[in-house]
Amino acid sequence: MKKPLLNNPKNKYICPVCNFDGLDEPPYNSCGSGSYEICPCCGFEFGLDDFGYDSYEKAHAVWRKKWIDNGCIWWPSQENRKPKDWDPIKQLNKNK
Repeated sequence: MKKPLLNNPKNKYICPVCNFDGLDEPPYNSCGSGSYEICPCCGFEFGLDDFGYDSYEKAHAVWRKKWIDNGCIWWPSQENRKPKDWDPIKQLNKNK
């Protein structure tokens, strides 16, 4: 499992599903347990939405595809955290 990144100006963690750089906690702790934080961008809940998959990476890939196929919609209950200049394509391609 990749370590969550903190190399952004906001000093926040990066969502491994949608690449949003505004998570308050690392998605997983050193033992691999999910934080149960919900990404305000894609809505993935670490420790819940990854349950039942062979790996976290598989869960992230499945959720990412679903999120993209549905139009990269910002998670509705978190609309107040959406950056004014938000571009999901730029976000997905950042740090690649």
